Amino acid sequence: MGSNKSAAINTGEDFKKVKDLRGREKNIIDDIYRETGFEIGELIWSSDYFGSGVVGAVTYRGKYKNKKAVLKIQGAKPAISEVEMIESFEKQNKSKLIRTPKIFWRKKWNDKSQYEAIIMEEIWGNKIVEEGKISGKENIKEFFDIYREYRDKCIRKPWLGKEKNKEKIGEMIEKAWQLSLKIKPESPFRRGSNKELASTAASLLEKTWGETEKEFVHGHLSVNDIKKQGSEVIIFSNLFWKWKYPFYDAVFGYHWQIYSLHKIAGIGPELIEEQRNLWLEEIYKLGDRKLIGAALLERAIAGLLLDSFAYIDSNNPVAGYLVEATRAEVKRLIKELE
Repeated sequence: MGSNKSAAINTGEDFKKVKDLRGREKNIIDDIYRETGFEIGELIWSSDYFGSGVVGAVTYRGKYKNKKAVLKIQGAKPAISEVEMIESFEKQNKSKLIRTPKIFWRKKWNDKSQYEAIIMEEIWGNKIVEEGKISGKENIKEFFDIYREYRDKCIRKPWLGKEKNKEKIGEMIEKAWQLSLKIKPESPFRRGSNKELASTAASLLEKTWGETEKEFVHGHLSVNDIKKQGSEVIIFSNLFWKWKYPFYDAVFGYHWQIYSLHKIAGIGPELIEEQRNLWLEEIYKLGDRKLIGAALLERAIAGLLLDSFAYIDSNNPVAGYLVEATRAEVKRLIKELE
């Protein structure tokens, strides 16, 4: 199945218009129970926007027709259903290792009810790398072995229309800045100079990418989105297939994993930088250093303007350090790409 749409979801735009699931979740679950008999269990995932507390999706463990299953409720209207994305993935997937979750039941988006719901198999496997925990060199290497398999065999025929527009990085900077003001208006780590530094980096990115074509990738390949189960690997967050510049998918997991280290009690700068170096060592093995540097810089800009504020409590002992380390990475990457 092809589509003239180039993405199923835009988190920045969805945040502006989503009808928060909090307060209406129970009624939705009751509706789904009446329709399917799904027996609700524990909440296993709640996806809020940039740490704002506005919930756009939830996932519950439970039972469906006496089988272990999970229920995902999507509170923001996707341009393309996740079910269609999964079906499209499987039609062209040539990997014997990687697959998507099996779908048992789905309820299409309804403008009146304002949600989409999917019941799918429960995956019991483990993540290769655990968010908020120290990663070993072997775990990170395995993560990128799976990454290479996905690149080689899972996306041979894009099923979304090609995104031909150049990234408007200046617009991205302004949107990220305004969003950070909305989410964390009193952050002690925000500096006007961050915006200036981001603008310098943006000009360099536009020059570096030049005539570079975008690639069809998984646009949310975090450590939470890959699970190993027996001889298989299951890939999640299938709403996020889209067109991005090279290596976006290679650096996304690293970007969030480093920030997640703030969850480790007593962690300090030395251990954070050890982890960063392990990740970068594997990332730089993937190909063209200049294009990898550009992908890292694009994420570092987002981190400096928004992610490091939104994701981490300002009172966390390493919050300030992670912002400063992001600033240092932006400067390092600018120097390397100049």
